[in-house]
Amino acid sequence: MARSSGRAAEADKIRQLEEKAASKTAAVRRTSIRTVAAIAVVVAGLIAAVIFSPDPPGILYADLGNFHLSSIGETHTPYNSSPPSSGPHFGSIAAWTDHEDPVPAELFVHNLEDGGIVLTHSCAGSCGEVTDGMRATLDGFAGENVMMTAYPDIRDPEGVERLGAVVAWTRVYYFDDWSSDTQKNVRNFIRLFE
Repeated sequence: MARSSGRAAEADKIRQLEEKAASKTAAVRRTSIRTVAAIAVVVAGLIAAVIFSPDPPGILYADLGNFHLSSIGETHTPYNSSPPSSGPHFGSIAAWTDHEDPVPAELFVHNLEDGGIVLTHSCAGSCGEVTDGMRATLDGFAGENVMMTAYPDIRDPEGVERLGAVVAWTRVYYFDDWSSDTQKNVRNFIRLFE
């Protein structure tokens, strides 16, 4: 009888070990399912964010490359945007400030190549709230790679003259006023592309 109770105890011990192992396996399986579900939720959220996020402000232009000119007046292929957003340019950059005199495009395009932003206006002197707003925005990004200059011939892709534009490498956002929407878009443009 002792032998039979020993076998029963051994069988009971084996059953308990099997139950414990099955319980651990079930716990690991539940954890794995939760982990996979959490990853699926995160991936679905990222996909939704990409699909439903608004396009960044501005128009994307083809990249004209970054050929360096030996002088600012050197003849080169024409730019594909006005103001230019890529293409041939001089080998140095303009200061990151508000420029009283217009900065040649061949100079400020290098600022763009180096990851900077150029605020441009087509105003002779001042356009009141537009240039004042641009200056306030420039001041708000002090220490960043942002500059401001007059550019006499700002034209959108349809050839329509525009009052202002903010420019990054291959991207231009055009505007004609300094409304709250324009201010928001200009600031977002700088944050995204500087």
